[in-house]
Amino acid sequence: MTDPSQATQLNCDFESVQTVFALNIEQATEKLSKKGLKEYYDGAEFLSKIGQGDALAITFLKVMPWVGEFYGDGSIDRIVDFAYNNISRSPNKDSLETFLGSFIDVIEHTNKEQLEEYLGLIDYHLQKTTYSVHGIHDTHASPSIIALLTQMHILLEQLDYEGIYEWINYGLRYFLEHPERQQEYFSLSTADSKAVFQRQRKGLLFADVERSINLFQMALWKTEFIYAPYSPDFEKIEHFHPYLEDDVIRLPDIYEDLHGVDACKRYMALISHLMAHHHHTTKIVADNVSPQQRFFAEVFEDARVEYLAIQEYPGLKNLWLSLIPIVDEFDCDEDSQSCIRHRAIMLTRALLDDEHHYTNQILLDYVNKFNELMIRGGTKTSDSLALGLEYLIKTRVSSDALPNVYFDNTEVTYRDDNRSMWVFIEEFDEDDEIFQHQSQKSEENEVIEVIPPHYYDEWDYLYASYKPDWAAVYERMHSKSNSTKINSILDKHSSLVKQLKRVLDLLKPQNKKRLRYQEEGAELDLDIALRSVIDMKNGSQPDARINVDFEHDSRSVSVLLLLDLSESLNDVVEKSGQTILELSQEAVTLLAWAVEQLGDNFAIAGFNSNTRQKVMYYHIKGYSEHWDDAVKSRLADLKAEFSTRMGAAIRHGAHYLNLQKSDKKLILILTDGEPSDIDVGDPQTLIRDTHKAVQECQQQGMYPYCISLDKKADEYISDIFGSHYSVVDRIESLPQELPKLFLSLTK
Repeated sequence: MTDPSQATQLNCDFESVQTVFALNIEQATEKLSKKGLKEYYDGAEFLSKIGQGDALAITFLKVMPWVGEFYGDGSIDRIVDFAYNNISRSPNKDSLETFLGSFIDVIEHTNKEQLEEYLGLIDYHLQKTTYSVHGIHDTHASPSIIALLTQMHILLEQLDYEGIYEWINYGLRYFLEHPERQQEYFSLSTADSKAVFQRQRKGLLFADVERSINLFQMALWKTEFIYAPYSPDFEKIEHFHPYLEDDVIRLPDIYEDLHGVDACKRYMALISHLMAHHHHTTKIVADNVSPQQRFFAEVFEDARVEYLAIQEYPGLKNLWLSLIPIVDEFDCDEDSQSCIRHRAIMLTRALLDDEHHYTNQILLDYVNKFNELMIRGGTKTSDSLALGLEYLIKTRVSSDALPNVYFDNTEVTYRDDNRSMWVFIEEFDEDDEIFQHQSQKSEENEVIEVIPPHYYDEWDYLYASYKPDWAAVYERMHSKSNSTKINSILDKHSSLVKQLKRVLDLLKPQNKKRLRYQEEGAELDLDIALRSVIDMKNGSQPDARINVDFEHDSRSVSVLLLLDLSESLNDVVEKSGQTILELSQEAVTLLAWAVEQLGDNFAIAGFNSNTRQKVMYYHIKGYSEHWDDAVKSRLADLKAEFSTRMGAAIRHGAHYLNLQKSDKKLILILTDGEPSDIDVGDPQTLIRDTHKAVQECQQQGMYPYCISLDKKADEYISDIFGSHYSVVDRIESLPQELPKLFLSLTK
């Protein structure tokens, strides 16, 4: 065809394709050169004749005008050639339509020179994941190429190509031989897939600086609010902003450097602003206040709380100013644009920056009013509302209602959504029976709460790296039965209880310990004082250390007893006729009783696992609970089932132990075998991971110690715990040995 621009039909038998061609040819003619238009025509005709129906040609006709315009001449031919030779002539032909459709997203997140790079990425994935089954000559389609193409807009938006390859290679490393898991991974639907994706994103992950930011919060503001990061995608889609509510700080999970300010300082600016609101903002009623009025009231309130924070910490001023945009006073055209945001950002800058260059007289007047108010002191959130209402009235113009709003450079990225400033009156709020209404509503809509899992990394010794968010730990309160079973155990071992009681009496801390020879103290030490008086009368230099002081001589110990509750605990110990689980119950009962007598901070938990997707962590006794019937009833109902994924359980237990305020933190792990699980073939995998978990605990100042009931433990246990373990060969002696071992470890 010599002049494709004059074509009104394709050489094609599909009526549906002809219809779509007629709808798109005008648009293609506008966007494509004469050469590009010929590629467009030939490609559509070719794809309609390769025996895969009309869908390919229809998708092609809809997408390629934009693709050809973006990448230029030759690009459409290159895509058609790749689609035919690399996809259509392979077992992956079912993914061809998705591949063609993906280019709408690809052109939004690539540049004109990256077409070959994108095609190379798809080809790499196809070659790695298209597979043959041993003994069968037929090659099978990639189980994950469609999933990958479906997520391509997210991958290209948030990762560079190096990051995408890293993410793909991780999935290939662990799921190449598991088609279903491979599909889940490349769909970005599993925790580990999302975690690896997060690690490859461009910018600073909040997780990497969370500890530093938390210390910053504690040091300056004496608060310990927890964090709940969210993806910045929400900000783009929903215009989402950070906020502080119910003692939880919601903030972006990743930041890039901005205007020369590094990402860590951006987090500090955000936390400081939220803390300033927390300390200085009080809620005011938002009803009858318009959105524009609230908008300017928030500008003044942000400036007010920051002014007050700067009085305490002057360094915050330069940090905040570095992130507040500077706009030209005449950037916005009031004749054709709504300049509300432009006026607001100028006011925002001027209220904090003494060296601003704005000349608008109304702005200057209100900056002076604000400064006078702050110097006078005793300001309230209601003052910000009053200033905001006045400023809006003074500056309002008719163009404020125009739909064309000036947005350029008007966002202050570290500021929150100011929900801490407003309260909205809702139905029943003015009713005397409000609490009755709310309680009825909660009773009618009672829902059983399911706690979501905690995800933990797992160590891969073969690659010397972590598998992110690999193990899912579900925590539950252990079920209950009759607590009298535990009381009968104490009766059974009454003679041992008496022996332990004598030892415990010696270990119990005294309330006070006397410190003599103190220059300053609580009381005068008469013996030393008299001796000093005699020395002074004899002309000698008296001893000035004539006081006595006292210090508390108490144990500062927190202990977690972590019980292996795997299936093997149901084995019977021949000499006693009891199961290992029953003997463990007796030992833990005696230990818990002993610790209660000492008054140590003590918790008991159990664990088992059924693959990495389901590691169960059972709370039996919490740190704040006493040795009462509720705890005894949980201990009485212990059950042994499934496997022993120990590393994940240790990490989860360590998380809670690390929160305790004690000088010594001990994790006692009671187990009858080596770490194992049904989804792990290499026994070294979980042994090495548990060793890594033990090292992590030690680095955080905790002391893990293992009591093993496995006669074969010498073959592996030192690889996990080093020298911090004991092997109880006579399992029937466990009730006697465990309390004694605990006492020796906590002297």
